[in-house]
Amino acid sequence: MSLHNAVAALAAADQVILTTHVGPDGDGIGTCLALRLGLEGLGKRVRLIFPGKIPATYRFLPGFDQIVGIKDDTAATALVPEIAATAATVVLSCDAGDLRRLGQVQPIVAAVRAAGGKLINLDHHATNDRFGDINLVDVAGESSGVVADELLAAIHLRAGRTWQPGVEAAACLYTTIIYDTGRFMHSNTTPRCLRWTAALMECGIDASAINRALTYTRTAQDMQVQRLALEHLAVDAETPGLAGITLRRAAIDTIGDPEDWGDLVELPRTLAGNQVAFVLRETKDGKIRASLRSNPPLAISGVAMGFGGGGHAQAAGFTAEGKLDDLLPLLLPKLRAVLGKPS
Repeated sequence: MSLHNAVAALAAADQVILTTHVGPDGDGIGTCLALRLGLEGLGKRVRLIFPGKIPATYRFLPGFDQIVGIKDDTAATALVPEIAATAATVVLSCDAGDLRRLGQVQPIVAAVRAAGGKLINLDHHATNDRFGDINLVDVAGESSGVVADELLAAIHLRAGRTWQPGVEAAACLYTTIIYDTGRFMHSNTTPRCLRWTAALMECGIDASAINRALTYTRTAQDMQVQRLALEHLAVDAETPGLAGITLRRAAIDTIGDPEDWGDLVELPRTLAGNQVAFVLRETKDGKIRASLRSNPPLAISGVAMGFGGGGHAQAAGFTAEGKLDDLLPLLLPKLRAVLGKPS
């Protein structure tokens, strides 16, 4: 029913706004760009409006230059009259677990809904809180791109067409699966996922070129970030299977914030014997960003949800207010408990 309702809303829309979560990543960006191509092919007017800054890592993807990044509420409010002037608008949120994750795009979402438009919540996270007017959340989807592909197939069928991604859309969808499976290393690398990826490759994409674009694009500052992270990596004294990186604002300011923090949490994960990994970093606005990872069958999402976040069983995160010195005594016992150690 959710798929049916999403198709009906998009079919009736004159304008579709595609967006994703704060700190856009390969899944969110690739999903939106694939949807743009599929919906424009049906004659829809599509706009890409994202919260914050967009990582240049993904500039090789078709349509990247059409993304508008909203820096603050003032910029969002300035767009509202123009967006509201178009009747029958749908906002299609991709890969965001809750409304707060839409960040600076929230005023635009509110204006569209106030004008009678719909918010479609397309996602694959088990912790998604179903914040949309229509919730297309498939927790079996290995990436949000997989869910988007299903949606495009359905809406094209309604229009009497067959959805077959062209090479550009396939490249965007391939990026979603590469990112969210950790290049086929995570537990969501299923037989279906590999068959789906093979079908994308048969569309004519240059998979090796995409992988190079996602991997071999580090700047000198990116290397400084990794150096800083390694300098602040520590194995938990009580629980050797737990390791993490803690970055305080003063340390970050010595090199400056990078354009894209990347997936620093993979560094502690590479340690032999690691089962649970984390990265905590203080942001310029006085918050703490946390990334959590665990190896199957251990689940980390419950810890993230306890701090107001969410994600997947083995890949989750949250944003907290306050200081690291206050958060660590609360977080570490919960991470140790995931490993079976008493808190």
